[in-house]
Amino acid sequence: MEISFTLEHTNLLIILVSMVIILYLLSKKFSKKRALRFGNFETLQKVAGKKLLSYSIIPIMIRIFALILIILSLSNPVITIMTPSSDTDYILAIDTSSSMLTPDITPNRLEATRITALDFVKENYASNIGIITFSGEAHIKTEPIKDTAKLTEIIKELNIDNTGGTAIGEAVIVSSSLLSGTENNKTIILITDGRNNKGIEINKTYSSLEEKRIKIISIGLGNKINESVQIPKELEGLNATVAKFPSIDEDTLKKLSNLTKGTYYKITSLDEFKDAMKKSTHQKDLIINIQFYLLLLACITLLFGWGLELTKYRVIP
Repeated sequence: MEISFTLEHTNLLIILVSMVIILYLLSKKFSKKRALRFGNFETLQKVAGKKLLSYSIIPIMIRIFALILIILSLSNPVITIMTPSSDTDYILAIDTSSSMLTPDITPNRLEATRITALDFVKENYASNIGIITFSGEAHIKTEPIKDTAKLTEIIKELNIDNTGGTAIGEAVIVSSSLLSGTENNKTIILITDGRNNKGIEINKTYSSLEEKRIKIISIGLGNKINESVQIPKELEGLNATVAKFPSIDEDTLKKLSNLTKGTYYKITSLDEFKDAMKKSTHQKDLIINIQFYLLLLACITLLFGWGLELTKYRVIP
């Protein structure tokens, strides 16, 4: 959130505040002389209290504050809030190959993806979001929808696919087909920790992406080369063994993002992951003019100040 206003009336503010202070000092001096001349000042002091002069500063500070509010209201005050835009449809293309169980990103790459994806769905509730998963082949979990509950359920149920390989090219083609019918902006958030080694070659997807004007945000997970991971218990008995996985193909992911005017992020921690997902959201500026509210607050402040003059804060002449 950002508050902005012009400074074109600064000189007027300085002049008015100075005048109020000068009038206050003159009034206080004149009032004291009158009290000494026409009455018993000590008696008045007892009636008003020993803090007669210190109390009198409060109403003047209230008037100065009201003046500041009035001048600010004349200075084009606006509040700018960055909010997620609803004019973009997203596809979350999530790698579910076995290497996603690698724990270099706490608690592991798949769980980190689950956490950030849930946050993304929650923050972009006004947008259509689709989800696909891929390993050796791509699987459509849902076309772009605004059903936050269903999207949340799908993400919570994400699990490792026992199909070997990483079919990034196929994931891109399937994702782009899900976005082909929308008139909104189109963005694929591609989350992977590997390199394309199955199915369609990535360079064969470029023309389709360009034709459909789809942006790709590539998120590469992991910070080590040749990661090793134990196969989970649920896959035991399926001829599964401990496997090693090559590092992400950063050059290809960067090229994929650059050609589609997207961005590539290399992720090595959960905080970096969350930050990248937030930056991947298409946002718009929500501008709120607060001139009326400042004037209203100034009026309330003045009324409050006048009310104080009926109490012990009044300067007794």
